[in-house]
Amino acid sequence: MLTVIAAVILFYIGFVKIRGFEGAAYGILAFFLMGVAIVSFVMANKKTT
Repeated sequence: MLTVIAAVILFYIGFVKIRGFEGAAYGILAFFLMGVAIVSFVMANKKTT
């Protein structure tokens, strides 16, 4: 959950506050963190049978 919050904050900073190359770097980091958060959430909630 904290990773999703961090990704949203980084995406906001990169998209609204900073333009150009630095903003793109924040956006790439945000999407990477969002992917990691989704994968870890799925793995944590996966039920073993």
